[in-house]
Amino acid sequence: MPKKRRRKISRCKKPIQVRWPSKAVVEVSGGTSGVPEIQTRLFYARRRDARDLYFFGALRLNRFVLQMHNRAMPHNPLSPHDSPDIGRHDLVEPPVQTLLAPPIVKRAVDPIVISDEETDTRTLWQRIRSRFANDAVSGFISLVVHTIVLIILALVAIVNKAGPRGPELVIAPIRDTLEPEPNDSRIVLPDVGVANDQPQAIEAIPTETLLPDAPNIDSPFAAPTVAAIEVHPTDLFRETSVNKLLEATNTPIGGGFEGRTQEQRARLVAARGGSQASEDAVEQGLAWLAAHQRQDGSWHLNHQEGPCDGRCPHPGSVGTSTGATALALLPFLGAGDAHQQGKYKDVVKQGLYYLTGRMIETPHGGDLQEGTMYSQGIAAIALCEAYAMTGDEQLKPYAQKSIDFIVRAQHPRGGWRYHPGAPGDTTVTGWQVMALKSARMAGLYVPSHTTELAKEYLDSVQDPGGVFYGYMRPGKESGPTSVATLLRMYLGWQRDDSRLVGGYAFLANQGPSTTDMYFNYYATQVLHHHGGGDWDGWNVRMRDFLVARQAPSGHEKGSWYFDDRHGSGRAGGRLYTTAICTMILEVYYRHLPLYGEEAVEDAF
Repeated sequence: MPKKRRRKISRCKKPIQVRWPSKAVVEVSGGTSGVPEIQTRLFYARRRDARDLYFFGALRLNRFVLQMHNRAMPHNPLSPHDSPDIGRHDLVEPPVQTLLAPPIVKRAVDPIVISDEETDTRTLWQRIRSRFANDAVSGFISLVVHTIVLIILALVAIVNKAGPRGPELVIAPIRDTLEPEPNDSRIVLPDVGVANDQPQAIEAIPTETLLPDAPNIDSPFAAPTVAAIEVHPTDLFRETSVNKLLEATNTPIGGGFEGRTQEQRARLVAARGGSQASEDAVEQGLAWLAAHQRQDGSWHLNHQEGPCDGRCPHPGSVGTSTGATALALLPFLGAGDAHQQGKYKDVVKQGLYYLTGRMIETPHGGDLQEGTMYSQGIAAIALCEAYAMTGDEQLKPYAQKSIDFIVRAQHPRGGWRYHPGAPGDTTVTGWQVMALKSARMAGLYVPSHTTELAKEYLDSVQDPGGVFYGYMRPGKESGPTSVATLLRMYLGWQRDDSRLVGGYAFLANQGPSTTDMYFNYYATQVLHHHGGGDWDGWNVRMRDFLVARQAPSGHEKGSWYFDDRHGSGRAGGRLYTTAICTMILEVYYRHLPLYGEEAVEDAF
């Protein structure tokens, strides 16, 4: 038991010490005036003792102390506190006079101790453990709980700060379904008016222009920053023997741009099946395209709103200007005209100026879509080919950024469609892979995993035999098969692969279409790279058909228009059809044969 602590008050003459039921010691002493003064000193062995004391109340405490005081003093018969019934009135307030104790007789009285003293025999460690044991357990539990709460809050804060991770592209929601969706690429964008803020130093060079709804990105072709142009032939135009270029090999290491020089162009036309009539048709097609270029350097599929002024029929309905401009530039580049060389170098310069000015800088690369990934792929091809043909370092960042955007827009299953991140279809994927191929030939960076994913996409739409392809699922469709077969050749399939051989035969048996120029464009390239008898038969029919169907007179002279069953002719109009047909007739030199020993090697 804990040792009882005692304290005497200095003014107390006859203290009375009483054992309180809750282990407290109460001391009562008489004051100097003879009136008892009550002072208490409470000591607790345990915390619960304090709660016991509060329920007694001040009144009961006073009555108990006065009773003990009267027992210690001489008997006073008049005092009601000696009544044997004192316990019955514990809760009744005593009369006022009973609060005054009788005079204290000055005589020595030994203190009365109600209970015996008990000595605390515990050791120091036992007393400390008794004092803090309960608090230590509750404190430890509280520490553990608060630590867990703090860790959870810290994790929540870290996750919120880091944010969601990504692809780090996903510009548009990725849909896991392969169900066809409406062709929402036909969104007509508002026409862009252009005001020339600075006078033109050279008639054919566009001035620095700020488009009201386009990003203000400095173009490398603005007149104030362009010095005198000097033509610097690059290594891509080195002199190479045409005979060596045409030698067949089984591995696809060719497809370069070396045939676009004037000398190589003439030789390749004669060697690969072209004619003077086909070359004249190419020149007339280029002249029509140049005549329909707008003042700001762009082309629109609705060609009637430009210099044409409605004189040529069959305008297109798709509103993208970047796609139309790039599509019109490709025939000029295919014929060897770049912004630093060729008959139409000023036309090409203005078109490239417009394209680079329309590029939107994003964290994912240079955006040239204007509503559809068709435009992105075609514009990237134009920029990469122009850079490859000239080596102009001012073009390099634009070409690379356009490729970066294509890489980031790829669906996880390997394809591309109208919007970035959407499940792919074979036709849109074809333009993107051709852009990646052009970038590789230009020496730009193309991640290998991008082309590997493209192969996986082609696997997903081919039939079990690997010969035929569908639009978004396995099938046997002529258009997708022509596109996918060309991509397989560029992606590394050998010339004598049985699956390619089956594709050659299928396309040759189909024959050139009289309306579907999109199919003709890809099938002509496939059979040209393959060569042999299939190519000879296809080439004669395709070449002579286009020469015969070209518009011979009027403002539309040199152009073509066909309305196919897919609606591509109506959507793209005369501008689209003319650009495609011109490139078909440039097939002899626009890309060197893929399977040639001395062609530019490319580990695609």
